[in-house]
Amino acid sequence: MTNIRKFHFWIQSTLILLLSLAIVISCGGEPEEGEIVIRAEDLASSDGVPTVDSLSPADTVVFSGPDTLSEPDSVVTLVPDVPASDSTLAVEPAECPWERIAVEINGSIYASLADEVPDPDILGAHIVRCMWWDSDPWNGMNAGDSLYVLLGETGRENQVIALRYVPRDGTSNSSFSVYSFRMTGDNYPSHYYSDGTEVLRLLNYMPISTFEEMTGPCGEPRGDHFHSGVDFKAPEGTPVRTCKGGAVTRLNWNYNYNGNCIEIGIGSGYSEIFLHLQGIAEGIREGSILAKGDIVGYVGSTGVTSTAPHIHYQINDENGNPIDPYLFYSSYRRHLPPEDMEEFITFRDNCDLWLKTISE
Repeated sequence: MTNIRKFHFWIQSTLILLLSLAIVISCGGEPEEGEIVIRAEDLASSDGVPTVDSLSPADTVVFSGPDTLSEPDSVVTLVPDVPASDSTLAVEPAECPWERIAVEINGSIYASLADEVPDPDILGAHIVRCMWWDSDPWNGMNAGDSLYVLLGETGRENQVIALRYVPRDGTSNSSFSVYSFRMTGDNYPSHYYSDGTEVLRLLNYMPISTFEEMTGPCGEPRGDHFHSGVDFKAPEGTPVRTCKGGAVTRLNWNYNYNGNCIEIGIGSGYSEIFLHLQGIAEGIREGSILAKGDIVGYVGSTGVTSTAPHIHYQINDENGNPIDPYLFYSSYRRHLPPEDMEEFITFRDNCDLWLKTISE
């Protein structure tokens, strides 16, 4: 009888010990060095910003400030939206200093803004500029998609401080957020995804090395036609350079429409075209031979179709058909340097909280 009691006691003690171990393991604690901890809420909150093609650093040139070009340090591939930290979400930020707008898409973005703002065309253009790189803001939106926007002074024409796009359930679109931030050394702020990757893509060969914003992509719908080049807004007088070099084939044709303009044959029947210049660089005439990077003129606003200083850059094939420069050249994205990321993350997390208040 004594042996049976001892056996029962041993079984009971063993079960208690195993149960205690199970409780300790399930509760967990600080992970051991080298252990990877993945939380389910982190996976659930990742929205899936589209990834971009990686490029060879040897093939790229970074826009690094006033009229300068340098080699990139690395090539970045986008990651999904980075959620604000738990500690930040638990702290209410100061009162939002910017205007907040929530819009449900019904028709075009412009039409959906009509009841929210006095000039929906202007705000719609600014919102579209934040979205056209990885989505189709003209034809790819669905009724029931939502936009949440912070508006304010950014130091440039585009007044979008932060934007969050949320597609309705059941569509293939992915949600994403963008934030206006000025990288150290840049003349103007740009928009960045939540991981610090720039929304804007830069051409490997840029016709201009400092600019406020790309204000018109190739193929943008414009009434009864599509935009045939790429527009970069920049201060009047900013130098404009040939991306490839070649022989000047014509100057200032159709001046009323194009303003001061220049076309350069860049080989194999292709040509590059610059419109709305303030003026052509001194000494350039038809037949002039230019090397890659030579100044061809200066940013202006000449021609009846121009409403502000910018450069229209266009590539034509041998038949005179326009080709998107972003297809003709490779392109890449920059990433905020480590010294900017701490400030950016704080700014991003506060914007996320302010956007959350209008999405609930």
